[in-house]
Amino acid sequence: MKKFFFSFIWLAVVIFILDIVSKWIVINHFGASHAGYYERIEVIKDFFYITFVTNEGAAWSMGSSSRVLWIIVSVVLSGGLIAYYAIKMKSMTKWMRAAFSLMIAGAVGNLIDRCFYWESTTGFSGVVDWLDFYLPTGEFPTFNIADSALVVGVGILIVLLVIDIIKDAMKKSENEEAQLKLKKDQQNLDKIEKSPAIPGQNDDKKEQEKVE
Repeated sequence: MKKFFFSFIWLAVVIFILDIVSKWIVINHFGASHAGYYERIEVIKDFFYITFVTNEGAAWSMGSSSRVLWIIVSVVLSGGLIAYYAIKMKSMTKWMRAAFSLMIAGAVGNLIDRCFYWESTTGFSGVVDWLDFYLPTGEFPTFNIADSALVVGVGILIVLLVIDIIKDAMKKSENEEAQLKLKKDQQNLDKIEKSPAIPGQNDDKKEQEKVE
């Protein structure tokens, strides 16, 4: 059980289910005929709304005119993440496993929308976004749970990368300091060996040899 828990496969499954179910609830509440019309349910006034928006491109509607391209990108991304996780899982840290589980759940969740939600079959087309926040600087782009999982997963990987870079830099600095200290110690030892003998030291040595 401990091994399964720290594999974080369960996390990917939970996030994927939450994403699919939440989208299903939003779709059924607004109805297919209202897709893409920015209808809102006020949750926290002037801060958080539930809004049914569809997106045929990447995050925040980027590249929305190339849906087929983004389907291919999503398939490659999802497959690559799953393959890399399966191969490298044993050598990954716990935090890396968690990060990859989140990214896999997010990538697959949005891939499902891109592949199966088409105007001709569902009445709307593209990825379903519904989390709508307003910030002091203005309205934040609408997103979903899958997007959040992807962002958090990538964020964790970036933090881990920065930590590794800092650790490597500190280790390199410590090694350089140790080598410098060793070099100074060697130089001091060489000076001692090359320094003139203490007066009387050779006489004492000769007397000792005579006794022997």
